Amino acid sequence: MKNNLLKTIVLFGAAIFISSCGDDNPTPTYKQHISLQADGVAFSVTTDGVDVEEADAHIRDGNKFQLDATTSTKDFSINNKNVPNTGNYVMNGSGTVFDFAQWEDGPALFSSLGSPKSHFTFNISNIAGSPSDYVRYVEGTFSGVLYNNTQTDSVIITNGQIHIID
Repeated sequence: MKNNLLKTIVLFGAAIFISSCGDDNPTPTYKQHISLQADGVAFSVTTDGVDVEEADAHIRDGNKFQLDATTSTKDFSINNKNVPNTGNYVMNGSGTVFDFAQWEDGPALFSSLGSPKSHFTFNISNIAGSPSDYVRYVEGTFSGVLYNNTQTDSVIITNGQIHIID
């Protein structure tokens, strides 16, 4: 019994020590502004803005691009595109569940996933951080056409902008 109590105390102390040893070089977080026009209607979000659930564009885990611009009623996202450096990138209807662009406006959903007519381009012009950081925030532009799953309706995304503001 005394031996088990000693082991518990040692394990508890080790857990406290490990949890107190934070990352001496944490990945910085940035505020970002993401804007676009969906069929000519402006949509924009800013990190921590009113009614904003998420406003974040970054490369994580080496080279996976993730963009989320979300309010309670609208959502634009780009998911898991392989982005090793700054430059131009294209997504089309050959996207997979791990590599797609999507616009959701209430019940209307448009995606490059399973929609061969969909096409999307984006340009990453700036990457903040070093290649060894797990998360690196980005700036750039994007545009394209996304179709619904029956390919009978589309949304045209223009003037997409990603800015680091803080």
